[in-house]
Amino acid sequence: MLDSAFFPQNEVERLDALVACRLMDTEQDERFDRIAKLAKRIYGAELAYIAFIDAGFQWLKSTTRDAIPKVMPRECAICNYVVASGEPVVIGNVHTDPRLEGNPILDLITHRFYAGVPLIAGSDLVIGSLCVLGDEERDPASFDLEPLQELAAIAMDEVSFWQTIQELKRKSEIDALTGVSNRRHFDDALERATRRAHRTGHPVSLLLIDLDHFKGLNDLAGHRAGDEALRRLGALLASAVSRPDDVVARYGGDEFAILLPDTTLDGAHRVGEGIRKKLLNEKIPHPTRQMVTISSGVACHVGSAMNSELLVSHADQALYSAKRAGRNAVFQGVYA
Repeated sequence: MLDSAFFPQNEVERLDALVACRLMDTEQDERFDRIAKLAKRIYGAELAYIAFIDAGFQWLKSTTRDAIPKVMPRECAICNYVVASGEPVVIGNVHTDPRLEGNPILDLITHRFYAGVPLIAGSDLVIGSLCVLGDEERDPASFDLEPLQELAAIAMDEVSFWQTIQELKRKSEIDALTGVSNRRHFDDALERATRRAHRTGHPVSLLLIDLDHFKGLNDLAGHRAGDEALRRLGALLASAVSRPDDVVARYGGDEFAILLPDTTLDGAHRVGEGIRKKLLNEKIPHPTRQMVTISSGVACHVGSAMNSELLVSHADQALYSAKRAGRNAVFQGVYA
C-alpha cells in the first residue's frame, strides 16, 4: 500500500500551485474531457482520466467512464507515485506489483495495466497526472509514453487558459465601492465550497456581518459617510483572512459575508469576534451612537451535511439573534 508520507520535497509549493489553478471541485469541462478521450483512443485503453491531487485526496477532473471513484484518499491513489516522483509511472500489472500490496483500490478495479504521466505547473511542480488503464497486462518497457506526455502538456495549456479566464472573471466580480468580492463571486465560491465539503468531509463556516444602524448613518451623516464606513469595513474584513479559499464579499447593501472552508464553528466565531473588536478600534463616528459597530451571525456545516441554502439561512438567523440581543455582537447559529 502507498505510504501516506510519500510526498515530494516541494509539497508545499506544489499545493500552492494547485490552489492557484482553482480547478479542484469545479464542474465537468469538455476541454479536459476531450484530452482524456484522445488518450483512451490512442492507446486502446479501457479507461483514461485526468487527476489532481491535493494534500489528502485524489480528485478526477475528467474520466472516460466511472470505473474508479471520482474521489479517493491520496494514500490509495496509484497516481500519487507520479506526483511523488515527478516522473512517468508504468505498471504492467497493478494486482501483482509489490508497491500496491494491500491497497484497497485494487478491490474496486479489474484493470491490470497502468500508465501515468505528470501534469507539471511551472518548472517541477506536479499537481496531478494523466493516466490510462487497460484490462490486459502489458510490458512497461515497450510502452510508448510520448503521446501521453504530449497530451499532458496540452492539458496544462488548458489549465493555464483556465487560470487566465478565471482571473478575468475575478476582475468582474469585485465590488467597486469596497474592493471585496461581489455577490456573484460569493455564490460561485459557496457552491464550490459545498462540493469540496462533500468530497473531503471537512467543515465550512459562514459569517454574515451587518453594519448596525446603517440607515441612521446614511440619513444623518450623509451617503458619503455611509460609503466611507462600508469601504473601511471592507478593508478590515479583507485583512482578517488570508487563506486562498477564504472569501470576503459584499453580500448586499450594508451586509457582508465571509466564507471559511475547513473552519469549525468556534474558529469562525473567533474570526468574527476579532473583526468586531478591530472595528471598535477604528472608531468610525456615528451620528446617534458613539461609533459604528457590527453584528455577526455564524453557522457551520460539515461534510455531506453541507447545504449552501441552509448554511446561509442558519447564519442569517444567528445574525438576527445578535441584532435582537442589542447589536455589536457575534452569535453562533446552527452546527450541522
